[in-house]
This record gives sequence, structure tokens and C-alpha cells, in this order.
Amino acid sequence: MKHLLKRHHFWLVILLTLAFPEMLASALDLELPDNKQPQCVGISRGKHFVLGFIDNINDGYLASRELFILVVAFSNQQTTVTVSSKHETEGKPFQETFVIDAGGFIKTNIPVELVMENTERSQKVLDISASSDVSAYGLMYQDYSTDGFLCIPTNNLGMQYVVTTSRPLGDQRSQFAVLGTEDSTLVQVTVRGAVTFQGQSYSPGDVLRFTVNNLEAVQIQGNMLVDVTGSIIQSDKPVAVFSGNECTNHAGSACDTVTEQLVPVKSWGQKHMYTAARSDDDNIYRIVAYFSETNLTIPGLEHQSLEPGEFWEGRLSGSGLVTSSKPALMMQHLASINGITVDPSIIQVPAEEHFGFVFGFTTPPHSAGDSGGYFNFINIIVKNDSRETVYLNGSLINGTNVHESDVPHTSYMSLTVQLPKGEGVYYVEQTDPYSSPLSVIVYGYESSESYGYAAGLSLPSNKQVLSLTPYYLRELGGELFTVTVPCLQTNAISLQNAMCKFSTGFGDVLVPGERTDSYTVVCITPTFYTNGLTSVYVSLDDGESFPYSGIVYVAGEEDLAPLVQIQQVTSEYGNGIIDLTLGDPIVLSWDPRSLGEGVSHVTVMMQDTDYDSDGNPVLMEGVAVKNNVLNNGRLTIHASDLETLTSDGLSLTAFYLTPIGMTRQRSIGSLLLRLRHYGPAVIIVTAITCEVSKYQLKDTTPTGLPSCPCNTAQADRDILNFQEANFMNSVFHPGAANCYRSVNSLPTGAGQQCCYGNDGNILVGPRGGGTADRYSPGEHFWKHQWFDVLPWLCSCVLSNDCNNYYKYRPSDDCSDYEPPRPAGGTGDPHLTSLDGYKFTFNGAGEFLMASSAENNLTFQARMERYRNTNASVYTAFVLQTNDSSKVQIQMSDMAFVLQTNDSLKVKETLILVDGEPLHLDSIPFKVHHLRGVQIRFNSDLTKINIAFNAGIAVTVYIDTEVMSFIAQLDTKFEGRVSGLLGNLNGNPDDDLQFPNGTIMQPGSSLKELHEYGLEWLVAKEDSIFTYISPFDYNTYHFPEFSPNFEVPDLNKVSQEIKDLCGDSIECVFDAVITGSLSFANETLVVESTISEVQKGLVKIVSCGYPGDVENGKLSGTVYLVNATVDVACDDGFSLKGSSSLTCLKDGQWSSDLPICIDVEDGEKKGLDGGIIAAIAVGGVLAVLVVCGLMYFSIKYVLHKGKVGVGS
Repeated sequence: MKHLLKRHHFWLVILLTLAFPEMLASALDLELPDNKQPQCVGISRGKHFVLGFIDNINDGYLASRELFILVVAFSNQQTTVTVSSKHETEGKPFQETFVIDAGGFIKTNIPVELVMENTERSQKVLDISASSDVSAYGLMYQDYSTDGFLCIPTNNLGMQYVVTTSRPLGDQRSQFAVLGTEDSTLVQVTVRGAVTFQGQSYSPGDVLRFTVNNLEAVQIQGNMLVDVTGSIIQSDKPVAVFSGNECTNHAGSACDTVTEQLVPVKSWGQKHMYTAARSDDDNIYRIVAYFSETNLTIPGLEHQSLEPGEFWEGRLSGSGLVTSSKPALMMQHLASINGITVDPSIIQVPAEEHFGFVFGFTTPPHSAGDSGGYFNFINIIVKNDSRETVYLNGSLINGTNVHESDVPHTSYMSLTVQLPKGEGVYYVEQTDPYSSPLSVIVYGYESSESYGYAAGLSLPSNKQVLSLTPYYLRELGGELFTVTVPCLQTNAISLQNAMCKFSTGFGDVLVPGERTDSYTVVCITPTFYTNGLTSVYVSLDDGESFPYSGIVYVAGEEDLAPLVQIQQVTSEYGNGIIDLTLGDPIVLSWDPRSLGEGVSHVTVMMQDTDYDSDGNPVLMEGVAVKNNVLNNGRLTIHASDLETLTSDGLSLTAFYLTPIGMTRQRSIGSLLLRLRHYGPAVIIVTAITCEVSKYQLKDTTPTGLPSCPCNTAQADRDILNFQEANFMNSVFHPGAANCYRSVNSLPTGAGQQCCYGNDGNILVGPRGGGTADRYSPGEHFWKHQWFDVLPWLCSCVLSNDCNNYYKYRPSDDCSDYEPPRPAGGTGDPHLTSLDGYKFTFNGAGEFLMASSAENNLTFQARMERYRNTNASVYTAFVLQTNDSSKVQIQMSDMAFVLQTNDSLKVKETLILVDGEPLHLDSIPFKVHHLRGVQIRFNSDLTKINIAFNAGIAVTVYIDTEVMSFIAQLDTKFEGRVSGLLGNLNGNPDDDLQFPNGTIMQPGSSLKELHEYGLEWLVAKEDSIFTYISPFDYNTYHFPEFSPNFEVPDLNKVSQEIKDLCGDSIECVFDAVITGSLSFANETLVVESTISEVQKGLVKIVSCGYPGDVENGKLSGTVYLVNATVDVACDDGFSLKGSSSLTCLKDGQWSSDLPICIDVEDGEKKGLDGGIIAAIAVGGVLAVLVVCGLMYFSIKYVLHKGKVGVGS
């Protein structure tokens, strides 16, 4: 490693003292006031750059060629910089590492072999990595042919560029180079001039495609006398682009090389202020467009309008303002300085949006014309009222070598400052944070050569956008979380304390951060207690304000593998449950390398769960289980180690490791000691009894859940409401073959679970039946464990009270299940409406598939012409509701040819959420819970499910060139939807409904259907699609497209088509129209799938669960029509009523549920009211009869006695 001191420490200070008395060349001497305003201080500085040197003229001065990289540091500490390349020089890849003192700079030589030559693919790419923020510049030096450029940090690179060069001269070519920053980057170039690449010729308008890997470059030169300006470059990953000419000239100048690193389209501006050394200096300018109808306002000229790839070129004198209706790129072709015609250099003209507060830059060491260097100048543009607070190297800008002039028709002025000849480092700063930002251009000339570049650019696409690493976070937290702020909102040099604020399931949590430099903050993530998207806020002023915000994704435990594995040697419960009553040992295992370099020992910690002050179940403070454990990746602990550390009965626990004895990193050493490497959440059983009331079972009964499908055939096809979720069924749902959970939880967090037996029919009740969960595990894992799983263990395992659990977490019996209504589209668009009507409509544009005022539902589809046929296909879909993110799935507008035996044109699949693409190559799992919507996709992105809480789901099927879909709508939309998919009223004959409500009769011709479909064409102002420039609404809008209106004659098609399609007219149609059997086969497959979904999603009559029988048992788990359930009483009880119940067609059971009565007390308990009444009446009558008999008997005796006496 070379240790290089600031070269300006001695001789540069002397030069500066002569030129600018009282000026000191160090950023450290600045004392800038703190700025509380949310004002961006952006300059093109960073820690990572990728750059290259495009070709220079190969003339008699080739031996003088030198390549330099100039690096300026801003840190108040030493900065380590490494410059490397995969390209080998002297038999090995180039690499050089050096240290820059605080606030200093360095110039380092680069091997000239790294210059790209002609049209070639190479590894002539340089990678600059710095330990703190730097500005970097490239200088291509050759006697009488020199130019320089500002390097753009990798975090400011983009995926769309427009090439800007100068006029080619003779055999000196115009050129551009694309440099990769990631492997397998796909690049597409729409060329504006003729080029030859890999032996193939391309004419203007042709599309050239290739791939580049990380630190790989492709340089392409135009053919002789061809100007490649306006060529549009697009890629699927960020790339760096350089453009210019081997050599070019203008009137009165010699030939000179020109080169510049291009600013990506996403960072272009609309107000460009150009300037010159004097008002009579005129320079040549080029303005290029990427957006259609880019209207320019140029001083002294009529309005100009440009289309994508077009450019304006002309001469402008002095200073001025150019505005554009849409972002554009303006480049200066240096031609005149102080009235002297100079050789050309191309310079990025900063837009007002690119202005900043602090600029550090250097000037070249020497020139061919003078070993002492160039005549160096800077042009500063600043507002008139902010001029007095602009400093150069710590001093006000005054003196005879300063020229001031106004920028006409603006509130800005231009300062031209002549700097000393020779190498130097300079800092231009706006010291008043409340004043306006400024721009700085650096340039110079000598005899027959010049150079120039922007000193720095604040790229507005990065304002208030955080770089967050990692994006996917673990729910339990404890990870290092790095936040990089590309654009500071303060220009204070001193660093205040940083804080991160995370939104969790239980409110916002503040976490202290460590600042590794001005732009980077590192925090430890908290426990989130929720899954899905969540917000992060960052403060750089000790929590006074949080001006920076971003979104991260909190992954569930099933999504990211735990860092520590926990397993009890023998456990009847399986993974995730530890039974301390068994006494069996518990094994913890981990990857020792995951804890970081130099970690020799760890502490094993444990956190128990209890209610916080707000009544939320949260992890308590950690306690040590084992100290000073050797970091060898395995530890065995025993039940006795945990008994005193856990709650009685059940506990929800998290184990984690903390590192000790580690190699400390200077900037974040204190944070490393707070890292927590978590295992999965673990339930610990400490006793055979527990108190279920602790988990609020009775107080948290969920309601309003979707009803379960009646069998697995329905559940498999209902993508709107349910997804398969089998986890330890043998433990939690014995007897269940498959279980499903609701796709999206309710706003309350509740979710439905449905379980099915081996016969595919629904199971109800303990223990195999599903349950209504208070919290769905997909989005609320922690709460689900506490409020649903723990009380289940307490009731169904540790006690015999499972019926009580199911009383408050009941199974659904499917009796209220209403399947969603399916629709679909495939092939050369064939549609099946929501009511089942089939028709064909071939359009080219964007169409309304379904719309409803209910939840503000909008579903739009894009159709494009298929190759050069009269067919069209789906290429994009977009959906949104009033409470959801907008989700768009499309085939990329960039197509790439895979080099196989049969060249196959493949389009990349893009998923955009609220206009921003999901980076699918970095997604570690395939289910995403977003705002109001869940997205699921398979590993090869051929099937994507989108399910919205509002009641619509769409499955998109993606073939190599064709997209198909199956949509499902909730029955609540019945009669409330319109569009190409019909009105959902149960009547297929009125599905061809125009927007005005009139009905087209079934059986219409293809031409009539085409005219009907065009009525649902989406207007530009109604489109909800996100467009990837330069493509826009007009790119896809072709209402004049005329498809084929002839229905193929089945008797005239080939036998090959008949064998493939059978009786599918849609398949035959597509085979004939497209000429592709593979296309027709995809239509056949999706049509069959649509048909199967329709058959599966029909209403099944269910009588529902008949109820529990006290003192008896119910046998039979199917409650559909004609199904029978039998009732049997327990011993000692007899049945009263029917012992068998049959489900009738009307959804009612054939009789009431019988009852079981006690045999010993049956007459007392088992007689009904009528019998009791009859017995009572009979008893009364018997008493009366007896009384009557007694009366007459006594009367007879008395009478007889009288007779006897008288005798």
C-alpha cells in the first residue's frame, strides 16, 4: 500500500498564496453553520465508481499518452482508495491502493493498455473503491489531444442513457462505451447512426443487443463519418456510459479527443444555464431528448421540438438559460475562451436541478504546449444575492482575475475565475446554507489542446432516497442495517449523532446509529412484531428531524432461514416446541462464519415474552443461558439450564447469540457488540398445566372472516381467498391431509384456516379442523404465536379442553362459502367473461378489463401486435384498488436473443409496485405482503398471483412471448362491474355491454366484436400504467390495427393442427393466424386451465356442521348434499330422535339433532310435556274415581245399618 500525502501541502499553497492571498486549500478549514433546512447538498461524490477510457486518436503523439485518475477526499480523516481492473497488465490484473490525507487529493497513473480500442468487448474497466466520500475525475492525456471527465458514483448510475458526441472527422470515429456494474446485464441500443458490431451491420433505427458482466465494457464506434449522437441505451441493471470522439474539431481549431461520462436520463434537468469566460465567447452546444415532444426554449431562437434520440445543435454566446418542457441533456462543445479559438472539449452543462453547495476538484499537471500546465478557469453560476457567501479555498472570490456577468433573464450571475497553471486542488463552497446552491465548470486550454468537465453534479433522482441494506429484514431484528444518504440535507462538515426510526407492529422504535462517514449510518434493527412492508426514517441531527425515509420488507420466519438452528433431541411436538418436562437435551447449531471475522466466543442469550405496558406481547430483556461459548457452531444445553429462566406452563422464547472476542471495526465497533444472531421463535413447555386465560382466548374471538371452501378442489382454485399452508399438520391438525390459510388478513389481523381430510372434504372441529385465527401468521407471526398457538397448546395438549378452544377459534363449515367468479384471457386474445361468455377480440392498445366503483377497482390490460402477423397478444396488466398498492406485470420492452440452437427471442418479466420495479433477481422468497395486496410467484416467473384485499385476484401466466390471465372477483361485485370481462350478473347473454349500457347480441362477427372491443380502449388520461421511458401511452396506442376477421375452416387446416388442437377452435384460430404451433399450444393449455377453474368454482350446497351432541358423538365429516351423519350416545345414555341425518338439496338437515338421555333417570328426564300433562290428568281422574267409590261405599254401609236397627 502506498501512503501518499496531499501534494498541495507545500508548493500548491505557495502558488495559491500568490494568486489568492489568504486562501487555504483544505476543506477542513471551513466552518459551515448547521443547516436545519431540508435542502440538498448534492455533489458527484461517493465511495464507489466504475469508469473507463474510450479511444483517443492514434497519431504521432501516441507515445506521450498517459491516463490519470484524480481523487479528491472530503473526510476529516484519512481515506483509503483502491483502484483496480480485471484487465491484466504485466501478466496480472491491475490494482493500486493508496491513502489520502484528510481533505487532500491524489493523482495516480493508470496503464495505457486500459484504453478501449475500436469496437470491442473487454475488461478495460476501472473500479474505484474508497473508505469515505471522494470525487473522482478521469484525465486522458496525450500531446495535443487531451480531455477529462467527472466520474459519477455507482449509486447515481441509471438504466437509460442517450449518447452525445461531436461531429466525426475523417476516419476519427464517434463512439460510446457501456460498462457493466452487475453480471448478466442486458443492454439494448437503438442506434441513430450506422455501426458494425460482432460482424453484423446496423442501420439507423436498428436495435443492437448484448450483455455485459460486472467490470466488463463494450465500446462501439460509428462507421466512418457517422455521428452516433441520439442513440438510446437501455439496460435492465445500472450501467455506466461514456461517449465522445477519437478526435474532432471545429472552425479554426485543431483535432482533439473529447470524452464525457453521461448522466442517466433519470437525473436530467429542465433548466440548463450555460456560461463562458466572456460574453463574446461563443461555444457549440448540443441538446438531446429522450422523451417525446420535448420542447426547447433557446435564447434568440424559435422554439424547437425534439423526439426521442433527436438533438439540436448550435452556437450560443456568453451566458444564458435554456429550458425544456421535459428533462433533457445539454452538452457544451468548448470552442472559445477569452476570444481565443481553442480545441474542443465536451462538458456536461449542469441543470439548475444539479446545483450543489460544496465542490472539490483538481486541475491537470501539465500540457504538451507547456510543461507548467494549462490556462485553467472555472465558471461559477450562483444567484446574485448569494454571491458574497461563495468561497474558493476558504476565501471570498475577489481580484483582477475574476470576471462577473449576469445570466440574462434569470436571477443568476456568472463568475469566471482564472486559476494558476499546473496541478492543484480546489474547493468551491456556498457557505450560507440558506443561500442558493451553485454550479461549477472546470476547463482549460493550451496550444492545440483543451480539457473540461463539471466539477460536480447533484443528481436529483437521489434526493431524499435512501440506499437501504439489507432490504429484507428479519422479524426478530438484531441485524446490522446500513443507510446511505446520497444527498445530504445539510452542508455542515461536523457530524451530529444519527438515529434510525423503525415502524413496528407496536409503534415506532428509535435506535441509535453510528455514522461511518457523512453519508452513511449503521443501526441495529429492532424486533418488528409484524411482516411485510414497513417504513424506516433517519435523522442526522440527533433525532431533531427525520427528513430521510425509505421502505424495507420484514420477512416472516418461513421466508428467511434462522441464523441459529434449535432442536430438542426427542420431542413429540416436533420443531419449534421444546418440552422441558422430558429432560432431553437441546442442541443449538450455527455457522461460525456468520458471526463475523475474528469472533472466537459467543454468549447464548434467551428472551421470554410477556405483556408490555400497552398490553402487547413483547420480548423482555435477554438473560444469559451460557457465557463464553466457543464459536465452533454447536452447543448442547439441558433442561436444567432453562428451568429458572422461563415462565411457568408455557413461554414464547427467542434464543440468540452475541459475539465476544471479535475483531473490532473502528467505525461500528460498539454496534458489533450489540448484534443478535437469532434462532427461530421457540415455545417452551415447562409444566403439564398452564393458565389459558393469560392469552385472552375468550376476549379475542375473530369475526368477519371469509368462509372456507367445501373441498380441496375449490380451495386449490380459489386464488382470491386461500393458499395452501401445511405446517406440522400431524401435530396441530391430526387427521388433516391439507390445510389452507386466507391469502390476506383482515384489517384487524385475523385470518381463516381451513383443513381437509384424505377424501378432500372439509374437517370441522377438534382436533383436525381448521381454526379462525385471531392473527394470521403470514403477516403477524409473533401475535399469532401468542394469541392462537399458545392457547391451543394450553387447551388441546396440556389439558383436555380442546372443545373450549374451538369455541373461541371455531372451524368454518363452508355452508356460507360463495366461490369467486372466474374470467380469463389468452392467446390471440380470446376472452371468457365473468359470466362464462366466450369471444375473441384482437386489439392493439390498452383496454379496460374490469372497473367498479366498489373499492375503486381498476383492471387494465395492454395488447400489442404479435410479430408481423395480424394477431395481437397480452403484454402487460395493471390493477389497483382504493386501499392497495398499484401492481403492474409486463414483458419488458427490451427483447434479447438467447444463443441456443434455435435463436429464441425472450422478453424479461417485470413486476412494478407503485411504479417501482421489484428486483426479482435479489428476492429471497416468493410471497410478498404489500399494502392491500399479496404477490406470489414461482421460481421461473412463469406464474404470478396477485390477490387484493378488496376482492379481486389475477393469475398471470407468462410464456416466452405471450401472457395470459385468469381473474377472480368476489361476489360482492355482482352487478357492479363493467369492462371487457362483462357485468357479472349471472347472465352470459348480456356480457357484451358497451360503456353506454347498450348490449351487443351474442353470436356477433369478429369484425363486430372488434368494434365493440375498441369501445373499451383506455384514454390517455385514464391509463394507470407506468411507462418506462422512452415508451409512453402513444407507443402502444394503435386503434387502427386491423386483425384477421376470418374464422378458420376446420376442414382445411393441417393434420398437425388438428392433432394438436382437437375441438378447440381457439387453438386452431391461433395456429392459423400466428403460424406457430407453440403459440397455439399455450392457448390450448390456458383455455383448459380456465375451464377447470370454472368447473371448480361452482357453489356447493352444504348443510353445515349440525352441531355438538351432549353426551354423544357425531360420526361423519362430510356435510354436502346426500351426505349422512350418524349420532351415537355415550354409555349410560339413550337416543331420543333420529340417529341418522341426511343433508338435503335445500341445505337443510333431514331432521333436528337428537338428544341423549340418562337411562337411570330417563322417565324423569326423558318425558316430554304432553306425556307429563296426560299423566297429571290421569292422576286427577283416578283420585276422583277413588273418592267417588269411597263415598258410595260409606253411604251404602250407613244405609244398611239403619235398616238393621229398625229391624
